Amino acid sequence: MHRKHVVMPDDTLTFLETYQRTHNLPSFSAVIEAAALALKEQELRAQYAQYAADYAQNPDEQREAEAWLNLPMGDEPQ
Repeated sequence: MHRKHVVMPDDTLTFLETYQRTHNLPSFSAVIEAAALALKEQELRAQYAQYAADYAQNPDEQREAEAWLNLPMGDEPQ
């Protein structure tokens, strides 16, 4: 475990504290971890979509990649 000191706008802090309460997360660190995991998933989805655009132009190859990655690689909102 590592500790970091962060500075953020009041409205961001309020949002994160509200999120913690409404989602019954045990700590503020859990909120930050959930946010980091959501960002990681967003990045992975963008990378998979780029893979689809660059390497899987063939529909059969795209279906194979979707099955292997277990994520749709079409034009989904990010």
